[in-house]
Amino acid sequence: MTTKKLNDLWLKNLYSTNEQEVLMSIERISESGNSEYLPALIDLLNTHKSTEVTKNIIQLLSSVKHTNAVPLLIKAIEDNKLLKIREHLVRSCWENGLDYSNYLYTFIDLLIHGDYMVAFEAYTVIESCEGNISKTSMHQYLDLLRDALASAGEERQTLIHHIIHFLPSLLKT
Repeated sequence: MTTKKLNDLWLKNLYSTNEQEVLMSIERISESGNSEYLPALIDLLNTHKSTEVTKNIIQLLSSVKHTNAVPLLIKAIEDNKLLKIREHLVRSCWENGLDYSNYLYTFIDLLIHGDYMVAFEAYTVIESCEGNISKTSMHQYLDLLRDALASAGEERQTLIHHIIHFLPSLLKT
């Protein structure tokens, strides 16, 4: 069977009513390392009822290593139709160890406005960033964070304070 036919079969089987077929497709996709399946997997994570399927997709997202997965994950995180899985998506970002420095604004916004668990996961992603940001960007982020302090609860204030002190370490040298 050609690679294209196999890939089409994996995609078709993701939406099977047979849970074993779904799990087998998730495993094959994981082994292939092909990020083009991420939107389908994220859609399935949002809609599937099986805890086993959910667990396997979360595990795959947390172990993805291809940098082309980063914008796909960010797009899903920013999609308000996926709010119920946002915490899982954000957690997968720091667990997979990819660089999300180019998307700091997204995570700072989640730190400020997300529910507490999403904010905590966003905090962890920000702290795991290693990229370089410009002085202008850093000042914009610091302004946003400082403005948010006044209306933030005590737990969130602690997270925001930590990020305020962390951001200068990301400055371009």
